[in-house]
Amino acid sequence: MKRFSFLASLLAIFGSQTNALPEPQMTQWAEDIDFYVEQVKTKHIKPFHTLSESDFDQQITTLKADLSTLSEVQIETRLMGITSALGDGHSNYFMMSGPHSHFPFQFKYFGEELRIVATTEDYEHLLGSELVSINEVPTADLFERLKHYLSGVDNQFSEKVSFEFHLTLAKLLRGLGIVADGEKAKFVTKRNNSFSTHHIEPISMALFGQIESPYRTHTPAFTMQDIAMPGIQFDIVNETTAYFRFRRYPDVADVLDNCSALQSKLESSNARNLIIDFRGNGGGNFYTGLAFSSCLLPMEQFDWLKGAVLLTDGHTFSAAMSNVVHFKQLFNATVIGEPTGGDPNHFSESYRFELPNSKRKLSLSIRYYPFLETPTDSIYPDELVIQSWEEFEEGLDVVLMRALEYFKR
Repeated sequence: MKRFSFLASLLAIFGSQTNALPEPQMTQWAEDIDFYVEQVKTKHIKPFHTLSESDFDQQITTLKADLSTLSEVQIETRLMGITSALGDGHSNYFMMSGPHSHFPFQFKYFGEELRIVATTEDYEHLLGSELVSINEVPTADLFERLKHYLSGVDNQFSEKVSFEFHLTLAKLLRGLGIVADGEKAKFVTKRNNSFSTHHIEPISMALFGQIESPYRTHTPAFTMQDIAMPGIQFDIVNETTAYFRFRRYPDVADVLDNCSALQSKLESSNARNLIIDFRGNGGGNFYTGLAFSSCLLPMEQFDWLKGAVLLTDGHTFSAAMSNVVHFKQLFNATVIGEPTGGDPNHFSESYRFELPNSKRKLSLSIRYYPFLETPTDSIYPDELVIQSWEEFEEGLDVVLMRALEYFKR
């Protein structure tokens, strides 16, 4: 009901921005909305586990009644909000499946401060700055405005991660009336109690995709090795610890085909300790993760009584979160870092489809996995370690440092 009430309160905002579509396009969107409703009600394993069917139907009825007053961006924003209100991280409206652009920043939360950690050359002087507002809307209020529309959200941790990204999506900010089409947006930032104002226009997705953070980890030092399992890298740290950085999921065949070579590499080392780093991993095929575990479990050189260490953060989602549950049991593992963005008792496995006229893409959950008997919304680490801005800026990976210390106890 809370989501429904919030969406209802924004009807005046959406309706006030009159940029109505031609009649044929309105008809096409009405057809798309009908198709969307049919998909939600027939494909999702339990579509109304959070939002009631009556509230869903009311939002759809209101949206269709408002079509003559809405721009295409506003229609998309409303559909994104309705899909978000379904209440699980695998039921999503992908606004980026249509034309879109981004403001040239990557944001990251440090406590309650949202800082710029990557940008284009034009705005490098803003690196490390805290975002204060966009078009006079304070950052905290931006979060309250956007959180009802975000995709990929299972809990409060993935909600923040999703906000960090979607705040760059100019199309969504236009749909919410925060920025105007064709106008630069006023960004106010703060660094060391000094405020600065910049009027910034969005850039293409192609340019946005080229933005890389200049911040690098220097401590602990390591050199990652390719093990022919794309998305998984490896190094021996401090001579006795095998460290795997598991950022994305390779094909199962890649793991199976290269398992023997990895085992030989491990056998030739002095590694007795095992760390698997799932930070930044948004998911994939958890059967690939299980295949990876079957490659490591036969290795007798590891201290399985001490157990492995798994590293997590708010990006650890979907299959990555599932494999944390699996590996915690299989490897007698200790979890260190931040709570996962994925809920271990969650709706999952995306059914993907596109709307017939607009070709916008969506996903719906078609499975439910209750991995833990105890009700929870996240895998909370055995040892909570949160990196500060100062540690991030200095390149100190305090989570990995704590993991290495764990094996010295």
